[in-house]
Amino acid sequence: MTDERPSIQERYSTARQTSDLSLDPLTSMSPADVLTASGWAAQENEAAMLLWGVVYQGKTSDKLRLVEVLGSQLNAKMGKDRRLKGDAWKIAAEMLAWFLHGTCRPCGGLGYERTPGTPALSNRLCKVCQGTKRAHYPRSAAHIWMDAHLGSLTAKAGGEVMKKLARSMEL
Repeated sequence: MTDERPSIQERYSTARQTSDLSLDPLTSMSPADVLTASGWAAQENEAAMLLWGVVYQGKTSDKLRLVEVLGSQLNAKMGKDRRLKGDAWKIAAEMLAWFLHGTCRPCGGLGYERTPGTPALSNRLCKVCQGTKRAHYPRSAAHIWMDAHLGSLTAKAGGEVMKKLARSMEL
């Protein structure tokens, strides 16, 4: 039997879109609970929660703020690791754009070539993305670091919200 409960990402996305933030004392997973836990998590992990906010409701002002935060983090890392070179804020903006919209265009993010003259996919991997479904990005050490950092922040955001929700259930 599969677990049909929504993931924390789905709960967060729904909570960001709802107009009903009434509290339900019988649950700790209502939209109000999820948003409250997100706020608590943001106090300790601003960049992670800012990234989640951009992913699930990308306001331009939030994207600009996130680029500033990511650029500052990369700039600090560049001060410690001389292999990382470039304009930290430009790299942060490029990698955030790739993270949000980096789907391979030739295959439409499907990973396989289309069969000519049909809407069907072939069994041949896309020649551009080699089946990854993602567009390529510059492979400088700084770009690679930022890619890994964005992945880490995404995982951290979900984990932190779940920890805050679990702690609120114990109270």
